[in-house]
Order: sequence, then structure tokens, then C-alpha cells
Amino acid sequence: MPYKIRWEGHGVYRHFFGEISATEFREAYEEMTGDVRYEGTRYIISDYLEAQPGADLTDSFIGRVAKLERLEYDSGPDIVHATVAAGDAMLAHIRSFETLPLAPYPERTFATVAEARQWIVANPRPEWLRAMRTR
Repeated sequence: MPYKIRWEGHGVYRHFFGEISATEFREAYEEMTGDVRYEGTRYIISDYLEAQPGADLTDSFIGRVAKLERLEYDSGPDIVHATVAAGDAMLAHIRSFETLPLAPYPERTFATVAEARQWIVANPRPEWLRAMRTR
């Protein structure tokens, strides 16, 4: 299992390492959203600093995961998602995910976990909701 999930009060820290296959990525997602604590989650930190995307972690797979996230959104409507990553392959993978339309919650990518946590503390959620209402 190339990931570990740690629950932190109202958030979850997902640490990925090594090469991540589509199956492993999906398992991490299902473990997180299947946990009773997910309903009260305010933030997700996905740390990919020690990870590489596997060959089967394709754009079409990412699109299917994005659809699942939208379905699970009602369980955690106050979530913000901070991704931490470096390296061309992982950043390209993350950018393809972030460019999908209708993200269920605000997302942003950072170079360090500390930067991600600062963004979460600022809680962009109210601003994001205002922007969505004006569309």
C-alpha cells in the first residue's frame, strides 16, 4: 500500500509514496470517503512529494475519480483540498486533475505541506461560494 491516511481533527492527511497505480489511488479514495469521519471533514491534504504516478493513472481514470468526488461531495460540503507535489510527472498528473470542470471543492497545489496548511487555515471556502453564486 503506497499511502497512509492520518485523520487530524476535522481534516485528513494522505501521504503517498512510491509509484501509485490507479487501483491504489482508488483504494486511498475509498478508504477516506468510506470512513465515518469523512462527513465532518473540512480539509484534505494530499502529499505526493515522495510519489510518482503509475502508468495506469491516466487522464480518463482521473476523470472517473472526479465524477466520484462530485457524488461524495454532499457528505463533505465544506471541504478544501490542498495538494503537495514536486516533479514534472506528478505535477502534470495533478494539473490534469485540477483542470477538470466543476471541481466539487476548492483545490490548490503547493510545494510544501506548511504552505498547504497555511492556505487551509485561511479557509477559502466562503470566497469560493460567493464566486459560484455570481456565475
